[in-house]
Parts: sequence; C-alpha cells; structure tokens
Amino acid sequence: MPHFDTFVAIDWSGAARSYDGIAVATCGRGQSAPKLTAPPSGTRWTRRQVAEWLKSRIDGVQRLLIGFDFGFGFPFEPVDGYLGGNAPGIDDIFSLWSLIEAKSCAEADFGCTRFIADPMYASLFWTAGPKPRSWVERKRETEHACAKSTKTRPDTLYKLLHSKQVGKASLTGMRVLHHVRSSTGNCVAIWPFERVRHSAFVEIYPTMFRKMATGSIAKIRSQSNLNIALSQLGSQRTCNNAKRDLSDHETDALLSAAGLRWIASHATVWAPTGLSSPRVQREGWIFGVY
Repeated sequence: MPHFDTFVAIDWSGAARSYDGIAVATCGRGQSAPKLTAPPSGTRWTRRQVAEWLKSRIDGVQRLLIGFDFGFGFPFEPVDGYLGGNAPGIDDIFSLWSLIEAKSCAEADFGCTRFIADPMYASLFWTAGPKPRSWVERKRETEHACAKSTKTRPDTLYKLLHSKQVGKASLTGMRVLHHVRSSTGNCVAIWPFERVRHSAFVEIYPTMFRKMATGSIAKIRSQSNLNIALSQLGSQRTCNNAKRDLSDHETDALLSAAGLRWIASHATVWAPTGLSSPRVQREGWIFGVY
C-alpha cells in the first residue's frame, strides 16, 4: 500500500470562460488542517495554471496523492468500446486521451468544445433541451458502484447540461492529465491504470466525502459546518484567512484533501472488488468506492 507526504484535492471546471469552479487544497500527513492554494496570478485559476503548478511539484522527491474532481475516462461498453463504437482501434485509456487531445489541441486552456461538436461524437452528448429520445445514458462501472455503496448519484459524462454535469470538466481534465503525464515521465502514476510507486493521480467525487463526513450530500457553505465535517475525517479545524465567505468549490477542495488523507491508509480503497476487470482498467475508478 503506497504512502504519501502530501495530499492535494482539485475541484475542477469545464467552463469556457469563467473559472470560479477551480479550487486547489493541500494537507500534509497527520491531522493538520488543509489549506487553500492561491492561483499564481489574479483571483482565479486557469486550467493551464493548474497544469503548470502540478508539473512544478511532481519532482520524484515528494510523494503526492492528487485527487481530481472529474472522470478519468469514458465508459468502455462490452460491444461498442469507447464513444459508442465511434473510436475504432482505441483500446486503452491513454489512447483515448491521445484521441481527445488530437481532436481538441487547437483549443486554448485545454478546452473541449470542438470535441463535443465533432460529427463523430456529437450525438452521444445531451447538450440542450429535453432529453433526446435517442440519447443513451451510458455510465461507467464505478458510477454504478458508487451509487450503490454511497446512495449518491454520479452523473454520466455524456450529460452536458444542468448544475451536476461533469462531462465538460472530464474532457478538459483528461487533456490536462494527458499533458502532465507526457511532461513528467514516470514520476506520477495514473491510478488505477498504472502501478503506484511514488506519486499518484486519482479520481475523486467530493459528494462522497461530504456524505462520509456529514451524512448528507448537501454543499458546505459555512466555516463552522466545514470544521465540523473536517473533524469527522480526522482533521484539525481550518482558519479562513481570506476574510470572506468560502465558496462551495473551496469547501469541496478542503474537505476532499482531508478525505483523501483519511482513506488513503485503508488497503480496501486501493483494491476494490472488480478493479482488475478489463472494463474497469479502461474506464477508471472513483477512489474510495469499494
């Protein structure tokens, strides 16, 4: 079972122009309170800045466990494979990321609108209006397992509207993962696709940590409620030095950093039932679901 020095949680955004949804929090071993990491310039993170920040810290010295709030892969269906059968020859997660990058590389800040609009894939996504009659709600095995074990409801990556949608965030996130992995070599493993020897990237679901800490999936929007939740995850209280109310993106990142530290020492989270199946090894898994 791997051991880590620092735990990082990143609440993510697939937005095209506004980046209020990105928040980064870190904590060390033990019980120290998680802290927010400020963007290098301005008041908002960009996806490019997050990628550069990650690359500067993945040095083969620190052992980092870094959780991202987006899906690492699309469903790999038994007959069709990836993308509803529209990705012939793409048979593993890293080939899928390369395909997404090739279709999207002209977009700034790891955008994804061109991929979504590509005639090969556009019909797979629910982008507006009432649910199309022909639309299929494709989900990964981990989303079904998460719903069953935590009584939450992770959404499909193919749904691109309403507040719960994670599709755009996941597509932009896959581009960032592809970029950082290509730049850092063997210094970081992508779990569960690669064996963890030092630092690792894992997929997280902040709703699961809120449910674990509070018994509810409701967003946390106050300092007092955040500290109550943190105490349930073995963490000291955090201080709000920003002199303003924390956003729910920031509280999700703070709670998730503490949650990662809380569960990472449990062997069961590293080897949930079915993790080695060919389908899961192509789709990914939400860290902490077992």
